[in-house]
Amino acid sequence: MIKQYRTFFSILLLTLLSTVIVMIMYTYTVNISLKTVRDDIQSNNLNRLRFLVINLDHNVKQLNMLATALQADTKVGLLPSIDIMDSYDQVRLTMDLSDKMHLQSFSEGWDNQISIYASRINQWIGSVPGQHSPPTGVTSGVWTLDPALRLFTTYRSYNGYTIRVTFPENNLKEILDRAMIGNNDPFFFHPDNPVINNRLTNSGNSDKILSQLSPLLAGRQEGSDVVSVEGTNYLVNFMKSETLGWYAVDYLPLDEALQPIVRTKYFFYIACIMLFLAGMVIVLFLYRKVQVPIITLLKGVRLLKHGNFSHRIKKVSRNEFDLLYDNFNDMAEQIEDLIEKVFKEKIVSREAMIKQLQAQINPHFLYNCLFFINNMTRLGNDVAVTAMTQNLAEYFRYTTRLDEPMTLLEKELGVVDNYLTIQCLRMERLRYEIDIPESMKRLPVPKLLIQPLVENSVIHGIENKQRAGLVRITGREEENRYRLTIEDDGKGMTDKDIQTLLERIKQPLEDTMGCALWNIHQRMLIHFEELSGMDIGHSALGGLSVTLYWTRPKRQED
Repeated sequence: MIKQYRTFFSILLLTLLSTVIVMIMYTYTVNISLKTVRDDIQSNNLNRLRFLVINLDHNVKQLNMLATALQADTKVGLLPSIDIMDSYDQVRLTMDLSDKMHLQSFSEGWDNQISIYASRINQWIGSVPGQHSPPTGVTSGVWTLDPALRLFTTYRSYNGYTIRVTFPENNLKEILDRAMIGNNDPFFFHPDNPVINNRLTNSGNSDKILSQLSPLLAGRQEGSDVVSVEGTNYLVNFMKSETLGWYAVDYLPLDEALQPIVRTKYFFYIACIMLFLAGMVIVLFLYRKVQVPIITLLKGVRLLKHGNFSHRIKKVSRNEFDLLYDNFNDMAEQIEDLIEKVFKEKIVSREAMIKQLQAQINPHFLYNCLFFINNMTRLGNDVAVTAMTQNLAEYFRYTTRLDEPMTLLEKELGVVDNYLTIQCLRMERLRYEIDIPESMKRLPVPKLLIQPLVENSVIHGIENKQRAGLVRITGREEENRYRLTIEDDGKGMTDKDIQTLLERIKQPLEDTMGCALWNIHQRMLIHFEELSGMDIGHSALGGLSVTLYWTRPKRQED
């Protein structure tokens, strides 16, 4: 079917291939552009996020330096002995420290509060909500978030006092608000605390982003990932604050950022499809004017191939193909006349050759049988003589029907079984095995195809070797051919002798050589034609192996 429309399919495939190649090249270019743009967006967002985190860490470090500078103040150094001062000195010292901390808080750009807890007098110095003592077990210098007060707090404990620095989370929200550009949505995240969003954020999106991002943050200080939320891809950048231990996260809808390029790509695909459809119209025109006449000619040639020599092309194409049609009809008429003259002569010659080759086998077998009967009569083995006589009569009944040169493999095996039964009577050490698949027993084969090979195994192989006694016949179906193997454990042949024998059976028959193997080989070539023949080699049993093979027939196409 494909061969008939090869030209049409070739043009169609060429048009499709050209369109596909252009689309692939354009897609590759677009993908490179998308990757470049995405990398630029990722790099810019990550740099902006890095600047945000650096600014955050700078402010936090400034607050840490305030606590360090306060600890170095001489008045703060008096706190370990404040309990031995009189009331006036205690009040004066606390007021001086309060004023100093108040001035230091205002000196920083961030809103913050600094206070000192004097453990000698159990009193906070500075503006502190509540009068509770510092919590125990808090690591010195580590910033923690108080979810209730929304304050970040750090404690620095010294001998006799504890410095506390706090700032509200609004400081972080102001940083996030300043970092918002376009569609990005930055926020701060810590696994043990609530998310800090900017004031215009969509907290629902940030929660969904975090559900995808959280498993990816383990052990990473910064990076970028693409996560999908409800079918939308987001480019997420993150960086961990060195001072707070929080992650600054910024995400951007990747599809919206790349939408112009993607839209251009779709427009180009639509244009390619339209060009392909236009090419299809041209191909269909060529199909009607060129391919249809070619198919008509191919159909006529195929009919001639299958023997329909009376076929004539009556189609009119109204172009140069009409001349080809006329020439085809003239050629078909000449072939038909020639076939009628030659066909009968070829059939008669072929049948005569088959009958001649088959007749050459019968005397060869008869000589061996008569010689056996003579020997058995001398030995007084009447049972073997009777069996030989009966099977010889069955054999000639089978072989003298020259009008039927072909038989079923099952019947051929029956003759082989009779022959081996007779030989078993003559040689007690002889035994045989026949293993043929049921599906092969109904195959048509030339008469006396197997029996001469079995006879050679017995006479030339087993009789010439004292301990030999096994003949095995096996059949095998392969994907494209059938195989019949006759092997024995007899004397066998050398590699050189096998090669010489193979060369001789391929030559014309001579009076100096036996005719059995040559005869079988020639009949295989006549009946099964190509890809059939005979292989001779060493058997796994120790003797000789002869394999006949021929191709399995294929159904002819309509």
